[in-house]
Amino acid sequence: MDVSKTTVLFLCRDNALLGPLAEAYFNRQGGGLVRSFSAGVDPVDELDSNVTRLLCARGMSVDGLGPKSFEVFTMAHAPLPDRLIVLDGCFLPELPKPWQGEVPVHNWCVAAGVGYPRSYSAAAEYFRRIRNAVDRVLEPGPRETYPSTRVA
Repeated sequence: MDVSKTTVLFLCRDNALLGPLAEAYFNRQGGGLVRSFSAGVDPVDELDSNVTRLLCARGMSVDGLGPKSFEVFTMAHAPLPDRLIVLDGCFLPELPKPWQGEVPVHNWCVAAGVGYPRSYSAAAEYFRRIRNAVDRVLEPGPRETYPSTRVA
């Protein structure tokens, strides 16, 4: 029997803070029934130091997390996501042809685009917003959606 998991790709500008937080939390809360990845339009070389601090405070690991390019997920061998969630209103690159009309794109607006604050308190607030949005998506029963804009 082939039971495939729902795959979500979180997209943000640099994949240093928002994407890795969303990826780690969604995977943990999904209990093995879903899988998520994160990517950046213009990824940096290292995770934001607040990612380790915030995840460890919740007993979560940063193993396997690191900034990745959106382009990696558009390659032929990459899994086709069931949903693409933009976290910071970043510029949305052109989607590959197989994705067009197949992969819904949602904008959660967890942080405001380029240059959003990177202090620990700001990162903790972004993580709170991410947790609330993920919990709303994954909770059983009637779906209450996070205020988002569907863009595709």
